[in-house]
Amino acid sequence: MFIRSENLFIRPAWPEDRAALSRIAVPTRHDPLRVGAIGYGLVITLPAVTGPAVSGPAVTGPFAYGAKLIGTALLHPLRRVWEAQVWLAPPWRHLGLFAESEDALAQLTTSLPSLSDRGAMPEMRPLIAA
Repeated sequence: MFIRSENLFIRPAWPEDRAALSRIAVPTRHDPLRVGAIGYGLVITLPAVTGPAVSGPAVTGPFAYGAKLIGTALLHPLRRVWEAQVWLAPPWRHLGLFAESEDALAQLTTSLPSLSDRGAMPEMRPLIAA
């Protein structure tokens, strides 16, 4: 599950992201690698911030030629709908990226399994009944 918005690229979290998640000090409750059995852990990246061409000091390390990891998103079922929780690292707040990520996640949830009684996959029914 991947989605691209105007400024952001949201993708699944991978074990290789652990070092980058530690660098931006993601709180435990927003750690996308600790999602339970039902739910999705995602990372929010900023593809425009890449490589040494970025103004200021040259970017080195794992972000030198890839997108900058700036936050996380978790999708959990809640009352028969998918609830999104977004966390952005402090330097990336107050730039309009929360709203953009929430809009992208809302669009992404339309492709997830239904949580309604009629349209739910059999694996989701025990969760919905709770």
